[in-house]
Amino acid sequence: MLEAIRDHFYETGIRIGMKPAGGIKTAKEALAYLVMVNEVLGADWMAADLFRFGASTLANDVLMQIVRLSDGRYQSPDYFSLP
Repeated sequence: MLEAIRDHFYETGIRIGMKPAGGIKTAKEALAYLVMVNEVLGADWMAADLFRFGASTLANDVLMQIVRLSDGRYQSPDYFSLP
């Protein structure tokens, strides 16, 4: 998909965005997408109007990671609104 977006931009000069949805549940998976977008499309696509996630479960995992950074351990998922 990212290569198709890149090819479309090269052919038309028009930037189109991407919103991957479903299956992105962890911060680690989100990082993989961010790396792919940056490598295939470049830094210009690293903006909310051209690339964003459509995964509500991801928000909870990111919150869990932030808490882990602050106190050094993972909290129980019971403290977060996991589906």
